[in-house]
Amino acid sequence: MKASCSMFSQILKLIPRTDFERHVKETKAEHRSKGLSSWSQFVAMLFCQLGRAHSLREIEGGLKSCEGMPTPQ
Repeated sequence: MKASCSMFSQILKLIPRTDFERHVKETKAEHRSKGLSSWSQFVAMLFCQLGRAHSLREIEGGLKSCEGMPTPQ
C-alpha cells in the first residue's frame, strides 16, 4: 500500500522543525505557555491561512480531517 502525503503536510516539511524549536528556545516564547505548544499553534495558524478558514469550527474540522479523527456532530 502506498502512503500519500497531503499538500499541507508537504508544505510543513519545508519548514525545519529543529530550527523552529531552536528559535522558540532562544526567544523563550514558551516561557509561560499553558497547553498549546508553539509548533501546534504555528500549524493551526498556517492551516487557517492556507485554508481561508472563517471560524474556529472550520479550523477544528479541517485539522481533525487531516489527522483522520472523526469530527463531532
